[in-house]
Amino acid sequence: MYNSFYFRFIVAGFLLLGAMLSCAQPGGISPGPDTPAADTPANASYLLENNWIQLENGRAEWQAAPGSASKVQTSLFGGPTFGDLNNDGSEDGIIFLTYQGGGSGTFFYLAAALLENGTYRGTNGIWLGDRIGPPAAKIQNGLVTVTYADRNNGEAMTATPSVLQSRYFILDNFSLLEIRPAGDETVYQGWLAIGPELRSFSPCDENAPLWLLGKSTALDAIIAAYGKTMAGYPPYTPVFVILSGRRTAPPDEGFGSVYKEGFFAAQLVKIWPKGNCRSDFILLDSPLPGAAVSSPLAIKGRARGTWFFEGDFPVSLLDAQGKEIAVSYASAKGEWMTTNFVDFEGIIRFADAIPGQQGTLVLKKDNPTGMPQFDDVLRIPVNFE
Repeated sequence: MYNSFYFRFIVAGFLLLGAMLSCAQPGGISPGPDTPAADTPANASYLLENNWIQLENGRAEWQAAPGSASKVQTSLFGGPTFGDLNNDGSEDGIIFLTYQGGGSGTFFYLAAALLENGTYRGTNGIWLGDRIGPPAAKIQNGLVTVTYADRNNGEAMTATPSVLQSRYFILDNFSLLEIRPAGDETVYQGWLAIGPELRSFSPCDENAPLWLLGKSTALDAIIAAYGKTMAGYPPYTPVFVILSGRRTAPPDEGFGSVYKEGFFAAQLVKIWPKGNCRSDFILLDSPLPGAAVSSPLAIKGRARGTWFFEGDFPVSLLDAQGKEIAVSYASAKGEWMTTNFVDFEGIIRFADAIPGQQGTLVLKKDNPTGMPQFDDVLRIPVNFE
């Protein structure tokens, strides 16, 4: 039985051979990285094992060897998953590619297609596996989470993939990179707040914050990034981060001892002031999380059309105790009957906020069905002037 390294060696050999063919047809391997921009991810070029492959309608094919009847094929698997990978407001694409070199293997790669000025440019591809279960991707705050089924180590390739795998990727200077947590760690997104007596991390979709352990390997980097990013903000203002690490018991003494759980932060993946726990559905441009606000408060951002009903969705403001002090709505600035992002604006007026205290801006998905499974909400911390 061959391991994945051996299969990758075979793939690299086929790709190198294909690159040497002077008779390569359009849709084969490009001579270099300066490939033309494409109208769709299905027509872009991607770097697989150090060679650029130009797709045409989601496919590339060339001879395995001069005069050979065997063909080497690279194909788009399924459709792209769209989302913003580099925080520029554009809907980039994440794609899966299959590579077949004439043998029994079907090799899967992950790649990105970056949207720039209305056209797409492909990135490097990252190996996923051979004959894995159908992969799926999710993009949130620039983090790509890929899930698929694979086999146990040592299991025959004839076995049906049954072991669920989750892998994490992020764009760094136009290259797709993999985040590799240790065996007992994973990647979390959530809100970070740091101060003289506080090191709090609140993962998305959880009510109880975690205490950042002092022995965390990434703590110095986290504190430095927090101080730089939140300079000028009031103390303890939360900021959105992506961390790799693991949950632990809280410390036995000190400020963290009152927490139910601790968190060992192994790596700071990303700190993003505009990020939030629902960014795949709604993004707020103003106010930014932690901003100082006063009445009237102008609200601007982008949300997918599914967040609206009849072009609106409700907005409210809570004080430091969680009491609702104002209610309003935001309206779409374009056609809202779409799954794409739509600009929105709104105004909320309030009078009962206490200056210097923190509050919460609540942007609620409009759910005319009344069925709780369709509810969704974005909560953004603000500071009252």
